[in-house]
Amino acid sequence: MTRRSYLRGCLGGALGLAQVWPSCAAEPVQAAGPADVMADLQRFLGSRSPLDIQDFGGPFSRRDVVEAVLLHQALHRGGWTQALQFQDMPSGERLLREISSGKLICSATTYWSQDIAGAEDGTLLSLPMIGVGEFEAGLYTAPSNTHALAAKSAADVRALSVVSNRNWAVDWQTLAALGFQQRHHVTSWELMPRMVAAGRADFLLAPFQNSADLSLQVNGVRLLPIPGFKISLQGTRHYLVARKHPQGMALLGALNNGLQQLRAQGVIHSAYQQSGFFNPKVRGWQKL
Repeated sequence: MTRRSYLRGCLGGALGLAQVWPSCAAEPVQAAGPADVMADLQRFLGSRSPLDIQDFGGPFSRRDVVEAVLLHQALHRGGWTQALQFQDMPSGERLLREISSGKLICSATTYWSQDIAGAEDGTLLSLPMIGVGEFEAGLYTAPSNTHALAAKSAADVRALSVVSNRNWAVDWQTLAALGFQQRHHVTSWELMPRMVAAGRADFLLAPFQNSADLSLQVNGVRLLPIPGFKISLQGTRHYLVARKHPQGMALLGALNNGLQQLRAQGVIHSAYQQSGFFNPKVRGWQKL
C-alpha cells in the first residue's frame, strides 16, 4: 500500500475523525476518490476534521472537495461508525469499475446518474445532491485568448473549440446538442487545462469557482470564464455505492439518512454556494 494509492492511515486518523468514529481501530472500509480531489481535500482541511467544517469557502474549496466533506458529515449524521480509507482513482471509468465490482464501497464525490450506464447491477445511487438544471458550468479559457474572451454572441461561442472527454456522457452530449463542432476528446482532466493554455483548444467546461474573478487554478494553470455565457448540464448527480459490497446497503442507508438532514438544514445549498458552485455572480449570464 503506497502513499500514491492511499491516504495515510484510515480516513479517521488522517483527517482527525478517530475520536468521532471509535471503530477506526477496526479494519477500515475501502472507498474511492479522484486523486486530485483527495489531495485538495487534505489541503482544504489542514488540521481540521470534516465534521467540524461549517464554512465551506476558502483556499482549495471547490465543488468536489466540498462533496467529499459532505459525505463524511452525512455518514456521521446517519449513524455510520466505521472508518473509510480512500483509494486514489486515476479516472472515473476505473472508479466505476472498482465500485460496481464491490471492491470499493462508495465514491467520495458525485457522478451523473447516466455515468453508471452498463454497471447498474453493481452500482447504487444515493439521494441526489444536485438536481435537474442546477449544474451550471463556465466556459474556461486562457487569459491570453483574447479571441475567446471577446465572444459577444452565442454564435461566437459555438465557433470556438472545446476540450472534453467523450466518456463524460452529459458534457459531451450537451456540447454536441448545443452545436459545438470542434470537440477534442482527452481522457485526462489534468491535461485539459494545459491544452487550453497552449492554445490547442479554446476552452473547457468547469464549475464556477469561489475566487474573486471566478478564475480556475489547475496545477499552476490559470483559466478565466468567457464572460456572459454559461452552460446548464441536465441530469442529477449522486454518490455511488457498491451494491455487491457486504456493507454497501448499510452505508447507503446511513448516507441517505444524513443527506436528508443536511438538506433540510440548508447545509448542502450553503456548501455549494460557499464553494462558488452555486454562484450569484453569474446569475444574469446567458445560458447557451
